Amino acid sequence: MTEEDQLREPGQDGVPEPRGRSLLTDLVNELSASPSGVAFIASCLDRLVAAWDLKEAQVVLNDAVLGLQLFNAGRRPFELDRLPSGVLSRGTGIHTDPTLVDETDDLDAIARLCEVALRLDRLHYESLHDPLTGLYNRRGFDDHLGASISRSVRYGWSFGLVLLDLDGFKAINDRIGHQGGDAVLRQVGEDLRHGLRAGDIAARVGGDEFALLLHIDGPNSIEAILDRLHGHQGGASGDITWTAGLAMCPDEASTVDDLYRFADQRLYEAKHASQASKRTAESTSRS
Repeated sequence: MTEEDQLREPGQDGVPEPRGRSLLTDLVNELSASPSGVAFIASCLDRLVAAWDLKEAQVVLNDAVLGLQLFNAGRRPFELDRLPSGVLSRGTGIHTDPTLVDETDDLDAIARLCEVALRLDRLHYESLHDPLTGLYNRRGFDDHLGASISRSVRYGWSFGLVLLDLDGFKAINDRIGHQGGDAVLRQVGEDLRHGLRAGDIAARVGGDEFALLLHIDGPNSIEAILDRLHGHQGGASGDITWTAGLAMCPDEASTVDDLYRFADQRLYEAKHASQASKRTAESTSRS
């Protein structure tokens, strides 16, 4: 095979097509079907290495939110005697060893595809997460809730949906301002994230409302879990209390709407009981 044959592959109608252009066309089609932007970027670099028999390939991307991001072919870690800053200093784009001098335009186009892939990953993440706390939002949480219901119904695995409502949060907001209130919400989110067991999920589903998906066998263990979560509180959320409502799947409900309805009703009942208890205590103290 001649060098020209190695550099070209058959295109449409048998017309030879530059290797870089052929790879670019394949990658455009691959991006439209790829479920993961990071996986797509890894595939781009691996295919570059294979197509040109390169020693290595990296891409430096500059995302508007994430900043500079560096990816290595084969998802390999960098060698101990080489610092990533050395690659980052070369600027954004694809960097190869050896350098592909005659493929600059195609490499630039592939780098743009990698930028799009990373941006799509970020936007997908943002669509499922609350920007203030970093927890799942209602949409992201409901995706997990639906999947858990399917497993629960099929295999009989129990779990609980817990709705949490922060007590007196409006008064806290009025006292320390909205920025202070945001700091409290962020700290509650951090406390929940670090206090939950592996496999359990937390979300912020409203202004001062949170939801938990807990893998428990029944309601008897819920108090211990909530006490442990409250024990993790610190900083801005140290004085915050909450009221909780629990619904069990599949024993009590086996749809998203029914689980929310049961949990919300129990949350309302718990709030009402707590307020009645406070009024009784205040009346007793005055007498």
